[in-house]
Amino acid sequence: MDRPSLDWTLTASSSWTLGVVNAISSLLPLATWRPRWLVRGRERLAGALGTGRMEFSGVMPSGHAGTLMPRQMYFVDEARATFGGVDLGHPVRASENPRIGALPLPARGVLAIGQAVWQIKDPDEYLRTRSESAGGS
Repeated sequence: MDRPSLDWTLTASSSWTLGVVNAISSLLPLATWRPRWLVRGRERLAGALGTGRMEFSGVMPSGHAGTLMPRQMYFVDEARATFGGVDLGHPVRASENPRIGALPLPARGVLAIGQAVWQIKDPDEYLRTRSESAGGS
C-alpha cells in the first residue's frame, strides 16, 4: 500500500530576546514546570514574544491532562509543506490562536524543542504497553 509522503522544509530564526529566554529556560530544572504560577509566567512570556494567548498545561481532546515544556523556541520565518503532492500552504500569523479542542496553539509558526508530560489515565494499560515495548510478552 502506497502511503502519501510528507515533504517539509522550514527556516527558523531567533531574536536577541528569544535567545536570552532560550538560554535561561535551558538552565531551569524540570521541577519549575510544576508550580502553576511559574507555568503561567512562561505562558505570558510566550504571548509577549508574539505567540498569542498560550497555555502550556491543559486537557487534550483525548481527555489526557498534560504539560508541554519547551526548552528552546524559534520563530518559523518560511516553510513549505506538501502531503501526497498537495501544497499545505504557508505560515501565517493568526489574529486568534487556532485550537485543538480547548487548547490554544501558537498564533505564529514556532519550532519548539523540549518535553511533555501526560497524566496516565489507565495504569494497567500503561504497564502492559511498557512491557510490550520493552520486548516482554
